[in-house]
Amino acid sequence: MRCSCGLAGAVTAVVGALAVRAAPLKRSDSSPLPDDAVALIKQRLIESATDTWTSGTYVEALLELDYPELSVFSSSSGTYPPPSSASPPYEVESIVASWASKRPSWTKELAYENGGAAADPAALGVGWLVAAAFADDDTKAVYLAQARQEVNYLLNSVPRTGDGAISHRPPGESPSLWADYVSMVPPFLAYYGVATSDRSLVAQAYTQIKLYRAHLQSSSSGSWKHVVGGGSFEDAGLWNTGNGWAAHGIVRVLATMQASPWSESFANEKTDLADWATEILTSAFSHLKSDSLLPNYYDAASSSYFSDASGSALLAAAAYRLAQVSGTSSEYLVETASTIRSAVNGKINQSTGWVSPVVNPLSFKAQSSASPEAEAFLLLLEAAWRDYYSSIASSS
Repeated sequence: MRCSCGLAGAVTAVVGALAVRAAPLKRSDSSPLPDDAVALIKQRLIESATDTWTSGTYVEALLELDYPELSVFSSSSGTYPPPSSASPPYEVESIVASWASKRPSWTKELAYENGGAAADPAALGVGWLVAAAFADDDTKAVYLAQARQEVNYLLNSVPRTGDGAISHRPPGESPSLWADYVSMVPPFLAYYGVATSDRSLVAQAYTQIKLYRAHLQSSSSGSWKHVVGGGSFEDAGLWNTGNGWAAHGIVRVLATMQASPWSESFANEKTDLADWATEILTSAFSHLKSDSLLPNYYDAASSSYFSDASGSALLAAAAYRLAQVSGTSSEYLVETASTIRSAVNGKINQSTGWVSPVVNPLSFKAQSSASPEAEAFLLLLEAAWRDYYSSIASSS
């Protein structure tokens, strides 16, 4: 995916009750992933999720799957400090502590990787704040200060386009907008805004998505181009995983906004976010192949049409989440997500836990037999599927 070179309000507001209005749909994917398959997937992630964005995505997957009461998609009304029924997210705390221990004292980012993207460390941001909520006072103060530095870095140090879109790439490089960014930065800005009672940061998360959509959306469909600007990184193709990153990030911001104290005042923004996620999903799902997976690129010009379980899983997860949160998702989107989920889960090697075929996350047009981010997407999909149908049951 890249170059290889007042928290008291956070848990309460962000995981506050979400209105679930989705109509019941016929369930065609009723089998959960077996526990041993989930364990294998997690083991592969422990071994391979060593980059900031894959580690951050794994953290998000852990919150959604294993600690749903701490996820922005929770339908429970949390309190802060977390209620006694809320289990400490030990795995999340461990991952954050590991990154914090390696963080150079001079950096303003949550984590530093030489040659890495400016946006990628922000993928760890939500987990960083959740870990702070469970930490001792000294560690909490350190984590909160580091999160504040990350926000300031993104808003004040990273290059922008003329209209204000924050670059995915770091200072010293020309502004470069990647669809991937939408899962990295806006969800963190929105969550941090709620955590610190700063409405402007929630609004900024929306604004960044709006600007990215203006630059990246294809003129002929609702799909997004992968990369605009940035010289050698330029990729005008309609990359499956890039569209997954965009859709899932949009829905995470929508859920955060809906659970915020300013939900009613964000009525128009919430409608936009739901519409924009729907655009991406509807366009993507129109490319469903005979094996019930989506192609690596949707456009013929990119010449990379192999079936990709990675982006397919993330887009299906976004469809379930959109239906859960907005209650306005079409039956077509959920049914297609169900079809994709069945196909993706059928591609998991029961001996190793790896899912394939997948795109190489460092070489976007190349096929691979293993991908750390794809493993995280499997867990995001499992959590989204479970929570969608749980919301249906609780509202019926």
